Amino acid sequence: MKFQKFICFLAIVMCSLPMFSQTYSTQNKRAIAAYEQAIKQFELRYYDQALLEVQNALKIDNTFSEAYYLLAGIYMQQGDTQQMLSTLQTCVGLCGDKTPWAYYKLAYEQFDSGLYAQAQKNVEILTQKKQQLQIHEIEKLADLEKRCSIALDLQTKPVNFKPKNMGQAINSQYDDFHPAITVDEELFIITCNVPFGSKSFQEDMFYSVKQQGEWTNRMLFPKPITTLSNEGAQSISADGKTMVYTACGMAGGKGSCDIYITYKVGNQWIKPKNLGSPVNSRHWESQPSLSADGRTLYFVSNRPGGFGKKDIWMSTLTDTNTWTPPVNLGETINTKDEEESPFIHADGKTLFFSTDGHYGMGKKDMFVTQRHANGSWRTPVNMGYPLNTHSKESHIVVNAAGTKGYFASNQYGSLGGIDIFEFDIDASFPIKPSPVTYISGVVYDAKNIDKKVPALIQLSDIQTGEVFYEHIADYYTGSFVVPFAEDKTYALTLTHHGYLLYSEQVHLKTVSKTLQIPMQPIAIGNTVVLNNVFFDTDSYALKPESKVELQAIVDFMNTNTTVCFEIGGHTDNVGNKQHNIALSNNRAKAVYDFIVEQGIASSRLTYKGYADNKPMVDNSTAENRAKNRRTEMVITKL
Repeated sequence: MKFQKFICFLAIVMCSLPMFSQTYSTQNKRAIAAYEQAIKQFELRYYDQALLEVQNALKIDNTFSEAYYLLAGIYMQQGDTQQMLSTLQTCVGLCGDKTPWAYYKLAYEQFDSGLYAQAQKNVEILTQKKQQLQIHEIEKLADLEKRCSIALDLQTKPVNFKPKNMGQAINSQYDDFHPAITVDEELFIITCNVPFGSKSFQEDMFYSVKQQGEWTNRMLFPKPITTLSNEGAQSISADGKTMVYTACGMAGGKGSCDIYITYKVGNQWIKPKNLGSPVNSRHWESQPSLSADGRTLYFVSNRPGGFGKKDIWMSTLTDTNTWTPPVNLGETINTKDEEESPFIHADGKTLFFSTDGHYGMGKKDMFVTQRHANGSWRTPVNMGYPLNTHSKESHIVVNAAGTKGYFASNQYGSLGGIDIFEFDIDASFPIKPSPVTYISGVVYDAKNIDKKVPALIQLSDIQTGEVFYEHIADYYTGSFVVPFAEDKTYALTLTHHGYLLYSEQVHLKTVSKTLQIPMQPIAIGNTVVLNNVFFDTDSYALKPESKVELQAIVDFMNTNTTVCFEIGGHTDNVGNKQHNIALSNNRAKAVYDFIVEQGIASSRLTYKGYADNKPMVDNSTAENRAKNRRTEMVITKL
């Protein structure tokens, strides 16, 4: 970090010189000689020697502005912000008339230190002198003026930000950063810069699980995840079964840092695999963020074809289990500078990231954007003060409910270095993600409860048919976790070779958090209830939202070409018996007609209305009567 600051400040010093580097603000050869010697020491990072030389230059000529800039840079490297600002203030007092650009240098560092009002005042003074400036200097001045104005405006509209250290179970005496959390908030992962040998550090990943509402003491990921190289900047899928992360300097790597993927099978993480081309390249790829279903990957790269130094890119997983060529997120998000630490929320559309390219409070700010239905991105919005400050803010994640954020910082009292903090997210924040909750469960064979079924799980928006989530239940345990937006209704469909499909309606108010799902083997007499086929009261016209479920039936019959069904319509016991027979028969026929229209041979289907002759439960309550009003399909022939 200090080396980076050194490089940045040296660039500022050198750019402050006129076009011909032999021309200085002083003509005194002794002062110039001392200054140039100081520059050499500064480049070698011999700051004490550089300090003596530059002080000597200023003794010879106390209006030597470039020497003041260098002196300020030395104080910066020594961590003395007050001395740095005081030096630049002295330069303005002694050199401001002769070298008005000194006001910019002071204002720039005041802004960088969070002294926005003071910076704005010096910008205003320099604006009165801009006839003495060159065109590129006027452009820089206008940019700093805008930054000051935006930072001051953000300070007048603070968000309700109260960070809380996550404590010793998560944090250590070393730098802890880049948090990740599963959708059920039961698994928390961080990266830590731990000692490696006697003189160096390396990044490793640690995890903690929640027990009785508290995080357990963090534990190091075992082999094969942890190696002698650097691993970190991880992201975890909603169900905690897929993890992507960055590893640097690995044998067989494509570039300096690559993205790797690993899967949890049963209770073990399998050997990580380099994602390879086209995700990884001979350039730098890092900081991956995985969508809830594990099928969309966001990451940072400095590869060619971007808009700046580091951009955010996106790749999707195809049905053949390959990743598509990465697509740059575009200039709405990416700038000529650096974008980093992307985090895609469980809602699949809200993206958080850090940048120094969009206007904000300081070195790097956290921004948030959302993807429109057409795939374009909303103009990013600063997450607000005091979450963002004049320092660098990055590595934020937000829980599925959108109510709590986690980030890394060393500003709020840490156990040592950088720590992980948590904070509540309320309506004061500019953009909140759509709240996402989850269901979990186990899939098993209906005839043998001990036989688990690794079924394909699809969660589709009933209104649009869009697949919101797709995943496979654990091969060994049959377990799954499925996230879903709280404000929508979904069709949950499970399929697996040799089994009938399973149907469930998923909505926050109608589904249990935990499901036990028995999969019926494909056998004559076995039945699937179509829980997502809908009719209006006393009507047999299929509602549009029924098409998601019925298309799943069509797909099943196209895959299992010998299976034949009887479609049965059922009502409760309310109303006239003959009317209910006719109604249930017409509803069964409506389903029959839809399936046949999709190309399924009519010879494989029959239909019948049963009215209330075959209730699932008694009709004593409104809830039971709702269960009895149903459409189901029974296998009649194989």
